[in-house]
Amino acid sequence: MASNVTADMCMSECHEHKLCAAVSRMSHEDPIGSAAMHDRYVLVEVPVPWESPIADSKHFPAGLMDVIKRAMDQGQIFRFLSFVSDQHRSPKDCRRVLYYKRPSPSFARFVKTEYLVPEMELNELVEMIICEPDRLNRFDAYELDSTNVRDLFVCTHGSHDVCCGKFGYPIYKLLEDNYAAQSSGMLRVWRASHFGGHRYAPTIADLPEGRYWAHIEPSDLDTLVHRKGEFSGISRKYRGWGGIGKYEQMLEREIFIREGWDWIEYNKSAVVINEEGKSVQVKIEYSSIDESVSGEYEGTIAVSNSVKIGGCGNETKDVEQYVVQKIMKLR
Repeated sequence: MASNVTADMCMSECHEHKLCAAVSRMSHEDPIGSAAMHDRYVLVEVPVPWESPIADSKHFPAGLMDVIKRAMDQGQIFRFLSFVSDQHRSPKDCRRVLYYKRPSPSFARFVKTEYLVPEMELNELVEMIICEPDRLNRFDAYELDSTNVRDLFVCTHGSHDVCCGKFGYPIYKLLEDNYAAQSSGMLRVWRASHFGGHRYAPTIADLPEGRYWAHIEPSDLDTLVHRKGEFSGISRKYRGWGGIGKYEQMLEREIFIREGWDWIEYNKSAVVINEEGKSVQVKIEYSSIDESVSGEYEGTIAVSNSVKIGGCGNETKDVEQYVVQKIMKLR
């Protein structure tokens, strides 16, 4: 049963089979800085089973990969993912499409647009989302209002990586059955194709915020979903915020610990001020939506040590770990 999954069980089974998620856990690898940074996400519903690559799957829409490759050849930058729900299946011959985009350099959440479109019009919609967003009014009739709905995407792409399948699906089921089902529609949980970081399984992308989580256990879910208790209690499970880069994510976590859950509501922007050797100076500016609260932090990120990772057929290697050596609130 999903509710019986514990860290000890996961780690012992992973160690026995030399899975990468176990090696990462047992090495106490800090996942901060591993959140993918994207300006745009395009997600298309694809029923399981999934193959690796996802485009080889039985239910992957015909011609969709041609649209994606053509857009990439034109220089369009976006992250494509497939998703599905065991509970919320679209009507026959229809597909759900989710589109998230960065609204401005300083922001708190991505802007979400959701469509439920006939399969025969899917490829045209995706192409317009990526290449011709000014013409999307053509699809207004298929748009759904889910602006205030939170979406959690759990990687369960087991054909791509065994750890995501083995540990991702039980967490997905717990979230679906114990949290989404009781949220009055304000929380949805989806199975997602691989979005990186399989050694952090179970790994979750929290949209439209754009936050990523690692090594999630059942005991973490109340804090993650309901934000009960201090963020510091799960801060070592935090991969970072996908609105900023690697080193900026490291400083952002330390500010998050100081500021608490209110921090997620602030518009934020970040920049690397100076990089010298393995020392990086970062600045993050923030403000509330009404600008009644604003401020600025600076911090210095440095290498602290390294840990060994491997498993899942990968050679063992050393991965550098980082620490925020100095942090100052300037205003």
